[in-house]
Amino acid sequence: FHPFTTNGMLIQGAALVADAGFTFGDVIHDYVEFVGTFFIVGAASFYFLLLRPALARNASAMSTAGRVAARVGIAGALLRALAIGISASNTMAAKHVTLVDALTRRPSAIVGELAILVALIAFVLASRAARDGTGAWVVAALATIVVALRGIISTDLHDIVNPVHVFAASMWIGTLFVLVVAGLSAVLNGELAEADRGPLVSVLVGRFSTIALWSAGVLVLTGLTTAYLHLGTVPALWTSIYGRTLIVKLCVVACVFALGAFNNRRLKPSLGTTAAGSRLRRSATFEIALAAVVLGITAVLVNLPAPAEHVH
Repeated sequence: FHPFTTNGMLIQGAALVADAGFTFGDVIHDYVEFVGTFFIVGAASFYFLLLRPALARNASAMSTAGRVAARVGIAGALLRALAIGISASNTMAAKHVTLVDALTRRPSAIVGELAILVALIAFVLASRAARDGTGAWVVAALATIVVALRGIISTDLHDIVNPVHVFAASMWIGTLFVLVVAGLSAVLNGELAEADRGPLVSVLVGRFSTIALWSAGVLVLTGLTTAYLHLGTVPALWTSIYGRTLIVKLCVVACVFALGAFNNRRLKPSLGTTAAGSRLRRSATFEIALAAVVLGITAVLVNLPAPAEHVH
């Protein structure tokens, strides 16, 4: 193999996938699950931490943004249900069990499945509420917490760190996604007076910046912990397929962090007008696109054999 030949790269890539012992179906399952979690956490976070505090006095904009956010939550719950279906199908094929057995194989799985159903119903009710549908949102938020964080009830550090890592990422990028598609759209394209749009965008983004800052801190801490637990040794970072894939992920994550910092330091201070809000929305959309790439790499990464598992 020569590292600078295209055929060599393709052959090595195919060999790495084969040696990793997973299929692209596994990657698709995890990607769908990740996106679903981002959507439901982002919807609930947006409603309670951004929408209600910032737009409580603007009933029309709040109602519009709330309905869109609820639809994002519905999409997230459906994606999580799809992931459950994929997992159950794989279990049925591998262990030759019935659908009921596949769905009820573990008590924690049953809790998660019921929580997703409750979240779906609650988001549907919130999307159809005549006003803000606070009751439905409370139920949706509680169910979302169960779905995202039920794994932390464990004595295994791996089981604790991983859900917290995904939750922190969801609080950041998931909330940003809902802010863009629901909050900024409702303010910039709604029935608000032109003079009110810029200031409201500034308030929404200001509150989101606090969420993003704390989430990024937790994300870095849990990410470093996860890398330590899975790599086992420092050389594994560049000698194993897991480590090299992690390096690729970190490079893209660095781009997401850099763009987020640019939005916060350069674009956020200029907010106050509709034009500035539109510029921020375009930049945030690119940030979300980069985060989607990170999710794809992560879906591959979690299915790779961790070097620490082979260290004795």
